[in-house]
Amino acid sequence: MTSHRQPRPVGCAAIRQAFGEPLFATAPESASAWLLVEHPGPWPATGSPSGLPPEILRLRDQAAEAGIRWHWIRSVRDRRRPSTTVFAAGTRLGGTWIERATLTDLRELAALDLGTHAEGRPPGFGQRGEHRVVLVCTHGRRDVCCARLGRPVAERLDRRLPGQVWESTHLGGHRFAACVVTLPDGVFHGGVTPADTATLADAITAGHVVPDRLRGRAGLPAPVQAADYFARVHYGIRGVDGVLPLRHDWAPDGTVRVELSLGDGTACVVHVRARRSTAARPTSCAASESTGTPETFELVALHCRQGAA
Repeated sequence: MTSHRQPRPVGCAAIRQAFGEPLFATAPESASAWLLVEHPGPWPATGSPSGLPPEILRLRDQAAEAGIRWHWIRSVRDRRRPSTTVFAAGTRLGGTWIERATLTDLRELAALDLGTHAEGRPPGFGQRGEHRVVLVCTHGRRDVCCARLGRPVAERLDRRLPGQVWESTHLGGHRFAACVVTLPDGVFHGGVTPADTATLADAITAGHVVPDRLRGRAGLPAPVQAADYFARVHYGIRGVDGVLPLRHDWAPDGTVRVELSLGDGTACVVHVRARRSTAARPTSCAASESTGTPETFELVALHCRQGAA
């Protein structure tokens, strides 16, 4: 007798899709200071590449202690270049910035003022950036889905946004590959496919988000990201800064009340509730990573009124 059972999805990203896990409200909650350092690879699954100067290894440890996200990046087209590009960025709402420096010796990076950077202020290490930096996770040694799905997206985005797109080490959320982050606004998109790249590139250029691929904005609590998403969908808001979180609090019934201000002066109060999946599944393809029951959010209520928020 012939079996007509559907084949099981392969890879954590395919499993996420099969379970219908939403993308929204999955951006890192604590990311507000970023340091991107060019390195051609290979990148180990975790830690630093081999052969780095001791000064850089110490700096990386100090950056981690200060709460600065450190990512190795590389050019999509040319991995072996005579100089090293470094970006320092701050993604806090109302005070985003990015600086770019070109180094002939990586040890020059040790002069970066990590304290100023960690406080959310530009350290003055390089020139202020005029364009968004676009990161695509292609960190295959960390998770195979990131390389398999991320690399084609990086190549296509690079064709549409030349000079802005970089491959990156682990950005968070393997199962949301291909994962794309724009700096300095800190917007995460996930589940991006090569077919999405034209729409996403246009959105990035315009300072917009793509709602059906939106994971959230780094540095915001997950319930606030969820409220932001529901308000955007309800009102059709695409501008990155078209929704401004004001405050949030937890109610005794487990819901979260989030106050938002929309770009036209509309004040919104959004109530969301966390909901955990009942089915455990792999959240990564890496053998060392455990399975989990990911949390998502449902909309409880959304009330808006015209006027100052």
